[in-house]
Amino acid sequence: MDTQKFVTARADARRKAAESVEGENMNGPENGRARRRRRRRNVLIAAALALLTAAGSEVLATQYAQDRIADSVRRDIGLDSAPQVRVNGFPVSLQLARKVITEADIDAAQVPAALNGRVLTIQDLAIHLHGIRQEQGGREQADEAEVTATITYEDLSAFYGVDINRGNGDDQVVATTQVPLLGQVSASAHVGVAGSRAIGVDDVRLSENVPPAARTLLEKSLERQAPLDNLPEGLALRSVGVTDQGIVALMTGHDVRLQPRTA
Repeated sequence: MDTQKFVTARADARRKAAESVEGENMNGPENGRARRRRRRRNVLIAAALALLTAAGSEVLATQYAQDRIADSVRRDIGLDSAPQVRVNGFPVSLQLARKVITEADIDAAQVPAALNGRVLTIQDLAIHLHGIRQEQGGREQADEAEVTATITYEDLSAFYGVDINRGNGDDQVVATTQVPLLGQVSASAHVGVAGSRAIGVDDVRLSENVPPAARTLLEKSLERQAPLDNLPEGLALRSVGVTDQGIVALMTGHDVRLQPRTA
């Protein structure tokens, strides 16, 4: 009987020892590492969710700023559709909170450059803005602006009423028209800045054998200045160049309001 009790006691001791070892294993280094892995994973998940939330907010802020500027330009310059706008700098949400957008680029096509008389159409208009603020009434104003306006020879010809194409020099064009009894007559001319917001064609030169009447006809056709009145107020024309695609006008300004001077 004593032998049986001894065996039973010994078996119980072994079982308790095994349970103790199992418990130690459950709370040992391996389980600690598992807990640390879970904590790291939870931290990474929380960080990823925070980044996704911030990225989503930044996308919405950027889209809002771009739509706001595009709508202002479309409405105030009189475009058929909203221009493309790219807001630069990061984060845009902070720029909106400060109520100053650092930089923005605007690209528009088929922009009317004059409101009165014959309309001169700008084929491509590229506007680079610095320091954009929204005024009362929803209009935008920029601390600085640089504008590049490309006018095709076709549109320039429609404005002047004579065919105009590229000449030999960087500021030279060729004007061609039909003259009674003489047929087609061409002349070289200089295109450049005619005022703070106007393009002009002058220094018309024809062959010596061309009658004075033909010269007078061409000069009369080209004496009209091409105004850029329907562009943002505060811009001034700096230079005009000649390219294969058309003439390119460069305008710059400070405290530029994205509404026409004639509005």
